[in-house]
Amino acid sequence: MAGLAAGIAGGQWPLAIAGGGLAAVTFFLAPEMLGFVFGGGLYLMARTIDLGAGELYLLNVGSFLLPLYFMIVFVLLRKRAGTLARLLRCWEFWAVSGLWLLLLAGLPGSLDADYGLQKVKYYLANNLVCFFGPVLASAAWGKRGLHRFLKGVFLGGLALTAYFWISASYLDLPLNIYAVLDFNPIGLSRLVGVFFLLAVCAGFLPLRAPVRLALAVAAGCAMVLLDARGPALALVLALLWAGLVHPDPRFRLFPVLSLLVFILLAALVPLYHWMSPHLFSLDDTGRLGFYHAALAVFAQNPLTGAGTGSFAALAPVEGVLYPHNLFLETAAELGVLGLALSVALVFAPWGRLALARRRDGDITLAGALLVYCFVNAMVSGDITTNFLLWLAAGVTASLVVAREED
Repeated sequence: MAGLAAGIAGGQWPLAIAGGGLAAVTFFLAPEMLGFVFGGGLYLMARTIDLGAGELYLLNVGSFLLPLYFMIVFVLLRKRAGTLARLLRCWEFWAVSGLWLLLLAGLPGSLDADYGLQKVKYYLANNLVCFFGPVLASAAWGKRGLHRFLKGVFLGGLALTAYFWISASYLDLPLNIYAVLDFNPIGLSRLVGVFFLLAVCAGFLPLRAPVRLALAVAAGCAMVLLDARGPALALVLALLWAGLVHPDPRFRLFPVLSLLVFILLAALVPLYHWMSPHLFSLDDTGRLGFYHAALAVFAQNPLTGAGTGSFAALAPVEGVLYPHNLFLETAAELGVLGLALSVALVFAPWGRLALARRRDGDITLAGALLVYCFVNAMVSGDITTNFLLWLAAGVTASLVVAREED
């Protein structure tokens, strides 16, 4: 509550008066509120009330931890704490926890202590909350709680996508592509891509097919204008997964149709718009040099790694903080154990979903989210900016936590 109030008050004091009402709403709609923040609500709030970096962090922590605290209360009040014991069967739980301990243990020997500390701080405030948010929602309310959380994520993405179009922010793209909503367009494109997947694959949303397709078109056009190749490629692969593994043949066609629509948009927007995206470009963005540097760092310190955040001091280009690949980042900074845990974070839940005897729409959606977030983590961002991968892992773990009778 203190972080939430301080974050809001730091921008505009009149909004602090609404803090009590917001806390009351969060108590009754904790899964929805937490999902809304993850899905794009935090970016939207930061843009509309014009917060500084320090105030944004306080708002970040408050808006994440307050609904998480309320969900813990509901788990205890509903006497469902025992359901959390099922987490012990999920390798992603051990991977998430182990990476946190390794990040903390690698901090004393870091070659860039400030960036290393920032990683540890944001992993605690973002990644862990992203993982445990859907898990606690499922522990308290079963699959209904998971659906409530994902509805919040959908609404956050809907609000962000609507703001992108209504504010005509895309007009600023040719001047400075990194000035859209004052945030990195790759991060924004990732969030819009999650909204796209939920609009197409979330069977628990009461939306007709024409509405779903219209939302997918709006989100797809926004992603093309944001000109981020990683999220676009990740979305294509995720839609392919959803189209191939959906248990009901009647619904397999819709993800494939959405995929064709997205590819068509990616081809038409450059032809009929004054901006020329480079989604189909195969030019190297310098990532190969970062990958080779990370492999060299790992070869020198294979057991323990160079320390949390150390790649920022060893990168071949000044100002580059991470190699833009999750596996190489954890290998270079945390050693072979960090690499093993990051691999387990992705492939353990993926294998469980692929081998599931009973497949339903929730498994299809969880797999699509995991594919989408995994591909993003392989080509851009660091551990903390890839928090959506932790959210996808939390969704897969939630399917284990939810009781079978749900």
